[in-house]
Amino acid sequence: MSTPPRPGPAAALVAAVVTLATACAPSSPAATPETVVVRAPVVAAKAAVPPPPVLAPVDLTALPVVEPRVVVPGLPGDDGLEQLRSDDPALGTWRTATVVRDTAAYDAPSGTPRGTVPTATLDVPTVLPVVERRAGWLRVMVATRSALPSQDPAQVNGRTAWIREEDTVASGTSWRLHLDRAALTLTIDDGTTPRTVPVLAVGAPGTPTPAAAQFLTGSQWDQPGTYTPRSLLLSSQSETMDAYDRRTGTSATAIHTSPFTATGAISNGCVRVTADVLDLLWGKVPPGTVLTVS
Repeated sequence: MSTPPRPGPAAALVAAVVTLATACAPSSPAATPETVVVRAPVVAAKAAVPPPPVLAPVDLTALPVVEPRVVVPGLPGDDGLEQLRSDDPALGTWRTATVVRDTAAYDAPSGTPRGTVPTATLDVPTVLPVVERRAGWLRVMVATRSALPSQDPAQVNGRTAWIREEDTVASGTSWRLHLDRAALTLTIDDGTTPRTVPVLAVGAPGTPTPAAAQFLTGSQWDQPGTYTPRSLLLSSQSETMDAYDRRTGTSATAIHTSPFTATGAISNGCVRVTADVLDLLWGKVPPGTVLTVS
C-alpha cells in the first residue's frame, strides 16, 4: 500500500491560518441585559436659595466717625490682604473707592456696624484702598485706630471696614510708595518708572514709623510759618504714643518737609523729606495710594 503524500508548504500555511482564526474567533455573544424601565417619575427635592439678608436701618449719627481723630473699636485688621487691582485700567492699576454718601462701617458683610465712614475726611474727599470685594460689599483700608497704643498697640494700625459698594464710586491709582527705614529711602512708583530718593528722617527707635500697610488719605494742607508747611497725611499713627499732637489728640504720621538739619531715625514716626522730594508727590499722588514700609 502506498503512503499518502505529505501536504506541501502551501497547504500547511492554510491549515495554520485556519487554526489561528478559530482560536481568535469571539465566543458566543453574552446575553443582552434586560432593559429596566422606571415608570414612576423621580422627584429630587432642591434646597431653596436663601434670600440675601435685609440690613437693619442704621443710625449713622449714633456711631463714631471713622477718621484719624476718633478711636473706633471693633474694626477688623487687614489679614495681610493687599490692594486689589482695578477692573478698569483707565482708572489706574490699583482699586480705590470714593465714598459718595456717608455709610456704615461693618466688621463683616451684613455684620455689626462699628462706625460711620464719611464722604469727607479732614475736609477732603474720602478715598480708600479696596482689599476685598464680595457681592455688594467692599472691604477697605481706613484711617482710624481701634485702640490707643497704651491699650493695644496691635489694634492701632492696619484697620479695615466693610462698606456697601452702592455708597461708593470706583476710582483708582497707579502709584505705589515704599519706605526703607534702614536705608533712609523712599521709592516712588507712578506706574511708569520707579524712582528711589533719599529721605531726611524716619521714626526714632522708641517711636518708629509704623510698618503696617498704610495709605495717603489725601489730606494736604499749607501751614505758613510752621516747620511743616506742607504735609501729606498718612493713615497710620504711632504705636507707642497715644497723642503727641495736643491740638488733634492724635499721633498721626505724615510725609512732610522740615527745617531741621538733623537726619536719621529721630522723628515721632513721620517721614521728613526735602522740598524737592515733596515736589515729586505734592498735587500728583492720588489719595488711596498705598505706602509699604520695611
